This record gives sequence, C-alpha cells and structure tokens, in this order.
Amino acid sequence: MSEIKDVASLVKSEDKVPFSKKLAYAAGGPVDILGVWVMVSIAYQVFNFELKMPPTYVAIILMSLRLWDGVMDPLMGWISDNFRSKWGRRRPFILVGAILAGLTYPFIWWFPTDMSQEGIMFWVIGFGILFYTCFTVWAMPYQSMLMEMTPDYNERTRVAEIRGYFQTFAGFFNGWVWWLSMLPIFFINGEASPVNGMRYISLIIAAVILVLGVLPAIFVKERYYESDLIQNQEKVKLTDSLKETFSNKPFIILCLLTLFFLLGTSIFDSYGRYVGTYYVLGGDWNEGAKFAGYGTFVYTGFSLLFIPIFRKLSETIGKPRVLMISMFIVVVAVTTTWWTFTPNNPWLMLVNTAFIGAGYAGLWLMIPSMQVDVVDYDELKTGERREGSFASIFSWVLKFSFVIGFMISGPVIEMTGFDANLDNNQAEGVYDIMRIGFLAIPITALILAILLLKIFPITAKKAAEIRTQLEERRGKV
Repeated sequence: MSEIKDVASLVKSEDKVPFSKKLAYAAGGPVDILGVWVMVSIAYQVFNFELKMPPTYVAIILMSLRLWDGVMDPLMGWISDNFRSKWGRRRPFILVGAILAGLTYPFIWWFPTDMSQEGIMFWVIGFGILFYTCFTVWAMPYQSMLMEMTPDYNERTRVAEIRGYFQTFAGFFNGWVWWLSMLPIFFINGEASPVNGMRYISLIIAAVILVLGVLPAIFVKERYYESDLIQNQEKVKLTDSLKETFSNKPFIILCLLTLFFLLGTSIFDSYGRYVGTYYVLGGDWNEGAKFAGYGTFVYTGFSLLFIPIFRKLSETIGKPRVLMISMFIVVVAVTTTWWTFTPNNPWLMLVNTAFIGAGYAGLWLMIPSMQVDVVDYDELKTGERREGSFASIFSWVLKFSFVIGFMISGPVIEMTGFDANLDNNQAEGVYDIMRIGFLAIPITALILAILLLKIFPITAKKAAEIRTQLEERRGKV
C-alpha cells in the first residue's frame, strides 16, 4: 500500500492529460477494434457456416493475415520511431493510414460469390494483406502515441480507461455483427446471408475508420517528441531495435502472459460459437446470432461496470495485482461452462459472458498501461525511447495470440468429428469431445499466464524508482 502512496506523491498537475486530449485519443479505439476483430469474430460464420469452407481454410485466412502483421508491424514501428517531421513522429502516419485503411477495407468482403472456395480464400487473403498494410500505417503510430502522452504511472491508466470505454462500445457492435449481417435487408432469395450482409456492413466500418481514425492525428500532442531526448536521439537500425526489444525481460514476460491469456480466451470464444450454436441451440443460426447479441449486452455492461472499478483499484493495489484478479475471473468463466452450456437452459451461457466482460475489462485496462511502464524500463537501460518498436511487437503478439487460438480451434474442431454440413445431426460423442476441449485447453493456457504474471517485476514502487532515475539523468519531459 505504501508503494502506491509513493507513486501518488510524484503526480504533478503538468503530468495530467487534458480530458479533451484523452477523448481525441480514445476516439481511435473503435478503429483498432473494428479493423481487426470483426474479421476474427465473423470469419467462421461467413466462411464455414454459410460458404461451407473447411475450418482449416478459415484458419489459413486468419493466420496468413497475422503472419503478414508479423512482418509489417515491427517494420512500421521502427519507421515511426525514426521518423522526424514538424508534425511529429506519429501524427502524419496516423492521418494517412486512417484514410488508406478506410478506403481499402471493403474490398475484403466484395468477392464474387460464384468463385471456388479456394478462390474466395485467396481473394480474402490478398485484399486482407492490402488492407492490413494500410491499417498498420495507422495502428502502430496510434498505439505508440499512448506511451508518449504522460510520464505518470496512474495517469497512463486513466488514459487507457477512457479508450477502454470507446473500445467497449465498439466491441458491442462487434458482438452484434453476425446478427446484423442476417437482417432481412441483406437476404438473398429470401434467405439470410452473412456474406451479403458483411459487404454492406464493411462500408459502414470503412466510414468509421475514415472519421475516427484521423482525430488523434489532429488533436493529440506527442509530448516526448518535443523533448531533447527525442530530438537528439540517433536513428536505430531495425535489427538492433528488435534485438534490444527482445532483450527486455519485463516486456518478454508481459508478451508471454498476454499470449497465453488471449490464446486461452480465443479458443474459448471459438469453441463457444460451435458448442453454443450446435450443442446448446440445436444448430439454429438465428438463435446463435441472437444469443451472441444478448451476450454482447451482458459483456458490455459488465465491462463498463468494471473498468472504473479496476482503474481505482490499480491505484490502491497496483496494476499487476488487478490483472491477476481479472485473470482469475476469466478462469471462473471457463470452469463453469460444463454446467452453464446446457440445452436445458441456454440463458445460463450469459453467466459466463458476464465473467468474461469483467475479466477483459481488467486485461484491456492494465496491459496497455503496464506496457508503457516497460518502455520507461527500457529507456533506463538503453537511453532511447522506442515506443514504436514495443507497440509493434506487442500488437503482433495480441493479434497472433487470438488467431493462433482460432487456427488451433479449426483443425481441433475437425478432429472431434464435427461437420458443418451435418448441421445438428452430428455423430454420437462429438459434442462431448468438443465440450471437454472447450474446458481443458483454455484452462491450461490461463494457468500458464497467471504463473508468468507472478514474476513480472515492475510494481508501482519500481516504476516510481525508474521515473526518478530517468529524470535525474535526462530531466523532465
């Protein structure tokens, strides 16, 4: 408790980010959610449920796009770290990237429906690579900007809190996107078609990217850029930057625990669509889409409830302990699925969604703020501010964690004997095997994440010590 008071004593009025700047930065949060996670959340419904692609094909689509991120994210992070202009390191890329990403997003979904399954797969991968190249131009500088807005330990969490509200509302839309794609207005020959629905929904998402994506570039200030620290910093080679980033022990621990946490939850989410739709709801797509929407209401409500609770709690017990609490909440959510995912009472599924909403609130609030503390640790070690490098590697870890979970889920679901062409007439024992995997695989990954968090070294006291040493060496920013 005393270590938190020590941190609080360092808070100065000049370290606070004006609320208007917090809002301008947070406005970009939905772009980050919609640009990446709509594809992840709707892929199996569109390509497997409707187009009858094998789950492995869907996994190939998602994995291909993330592998491309693995190339582009670090490259763009390095470019923005070394870029200099009168407008800053990040803002020009945020402006241009938002425009390009908004213009290219719809192409992913406007494929000819009479193409072969392989043709559609390559179309989505090809235009997906085009979009995610443009999106990365926006995303890496945007995520790096969070690390440059304030040097204060707790104020960083407050900035992440405001962004968390915007992202939660974007997640609400994401949760309903399957249901929206099957509205009568998108019917083909009198039948629901998520494929056709996503074509027109993609235009709406593109407009959101164009409007909200540019706001941080226009209204948010790069605080560190104006300091002598950045102006006098020499350019760092890409290989040297990557080497230094991967030698940062706290960062590696943070990446690994995030990987296992999101790996577990993405498998949970992927399996949940199948177990919920086919085992609990008898293969009824409409009911599955509705329950996905109902779950979004519950998820959003509990996320909004716990974001301010966790933010205040972090200023009392520290960020790592709050993250630990949120992880245990998700463990409870996964553990109870054996009893709550039941055809006798489908509404019990929403209990798990409530726990997931609360747990994710802690994750998405603490992880970005802890990541900024890692950058301070790196500056103390190297004398450089390389926010872009850390943001890019961490962003790729986030996306890779989710998609590796979906990639694993596709083949594993096929291994259970599940066949989408059989609808609810699956072979005997298939659902039992799916339910066991639904429980065991996520629990294993979550336990590994919890064990890693226990050795994360940057507490509130340690962060205060790092800031003091940095300011003694290079002055305040």
